[in-house]
Amino acid sequence: MSLQSRLRRHGLAAALVAAGLIASSTALPARADTIKVGAPIPLTGPYASDGGVMDKAERLAIDEINAGGGLLGMQIEYTMFDIGDLTPDKLQAAATDLIERKNVNVLINGYGGMGPDIPAFCPYAQPYIHNDATSNVIELAQQMGCKNIFMMLDVDVNYGRITFDQLNSMGYDYPNKKLAIIAGPYDWEINTTKGAQEAAEKAGWDVVINEQVPYDTKEWSGILSKIRAAGPSLIYLELLDPASVKTLVDQFHDNPVKGALLYIGYMISVPDFGEVVKAGGADGVLGMAAQARMPDDAGKAFAEKWRQKYNEEPPFSMAAAMYDEVMLWAAAVKQVGSPSDYAAISQALRTITYEGVTGTIKFNEQQFVNSTDDTTPTHLLQVQGSEIKQIMIGSKKVVDFAPPAWLQ
Repeated sequence: MSLQSRLRRHGLAAALVAAGLIASSTALPARADTIKVGAPIPLTGPYASDGGVMDKAERLAIDEINAGGGLLGMQIEYTMFDIGDLTPDKLQAAATDLIERKNVNVLINGYGGMGPDIPAFCPYAQPYIHNDATSNVIELAQQMGCKNIFMMLDVDVNYGRITFDQLNSMGYDYPNKKLAIIAGPYDWEINTTKGAQEAAEKAGWDVVINEQVPYDTKEWSGILSKIRAAGPSLIYLELLDPASVKTLVDQFHDNPVKGALLYIGYMISVPDFGEVVKAGGADGVLGMAAQARMPDDAGKAFAEKWRQKYNEEPPFSMAAAMYDEVMLWAAAVKQVGSPSDYAAISQALRTITYEGVTGTIKFNEQQFVNSTDDTTPTHLLQVQGSEIKQIMIGSKKVVDFAPPAWLQ
């Protein structure tokens, strides 16, 4: 059983115990003079790079709302809880602190455990909006009958299918149809690569390598040797560990696999990997963002707000998505006319169609958002020089793919 599965099992058991203890306090209103947003986000630990983006994005949205007169004439108060390494105990502690002690009106984060967050927050009435993007959280929320939990992304296996199709249609003539897959040990990594394999085989490709690796992998020579012997034209990696991915990119660049493109999945979009990009050490590498700012007027305006506030470019990982989460919730509150009528707000979220900087947000019957060209499309990214370019958004090509120097 994977660590992620164990976390989910333990989290569910804890939540079922907790549910009986907290039932009487699930719908208490917050103070009348403020509206409280709770952010259970990873400020320390292995996911802190993304956690910092989540924090900045929520602050940007809340400051904008407050500067415009607040929400329903009330100012929004923002409070965080560090969920660190996303374990069940951290998520249960977040529920106790943010909901029972601080009585927040909503919980908004990027990814909150990809499993343990569901039993931690399901027993309460307050809406919980997240970006876990894993199939298991949808299954678990349905099993528990959660009406208050909304996922702003599609599920992992679909992202694998989508990104492989993008890689296969970006305008590059692959020398063969051989695919090498490398996956981490958790649900996102396992299911995303599973989806990519399904799409590849449907398109007539052969999976010649399928390796699972642990976090903290620092020596890649053995796996790269296997890949060289198999001779694929595409290496598809999904591993949510920036340090390990950095070392793979370094070792690959020192001795590339002849004729193979390197795709590193979600890690291309996080700030930690951005340092490698700026230093010029990742030219040619491909990756993805499940949801990012669109290159339209709304996306450009958002990027300019981020630059003015933080003096940096907004990362592709969580910046626009988290901003949209806050604004989506605020739109639902406005529609209801109350920040503490939680059942009505959840119903509004189920029915609302919101035009955000990441696209059109519309929840399906399972309360997540399918990634399509007409909703919030998936972004295929490539490092070109010392910048990350959006080369495909959904099925639409935006920027030409640049063949990496190592292919020549």
